[in-house]
Amino acid sequence: MSDRDDDRTGPDRDLARLAAATARIDADDRFTAAVLRAATASAASDPLARIAAATDGLEPDAGFTEAMVRAATASALPARPAIADGIVRSGRPALVVTALAAAASVLFFLQTQRDVDSAIMASVEALEASE
Repeated sequence: MSDRDDDRTGPDRDLARLAAATARIDADDRFTAAVLRAATASAASDPLARIAAATDGLEPDAGFTEAMVRAATASALPARPAIADGIVRSGRPALVVTALAAAASVLFFLQTQRDVDSAIMASVEALEASE
């Protein structure tokens, strides 16, 4: 297995395997004609029947399937996102959470400082009263 295959995800590997397995399969013109005949046999008010009747004379190009399979198998895999992309995407929420944590920390400090000041003042008053 090449390094390129290691970078693919499970569905990418499955699609590549299916593309390779079906690269030489061509659509049978009889199948297409049968589908179009069945569509035109339905009610005339059916939009699909009108489309089938309008496109009945169209024939698929034999090279189209090959070109699609070649393009699908030759296309490069997308690059993996860098860590910096994740940091940039999560930067704004992280900044908000950090600001809220800092604000909570300051409030906690002020509350604790007030409690410490009260405790110190109580001990000072007790010392003054005992003198």
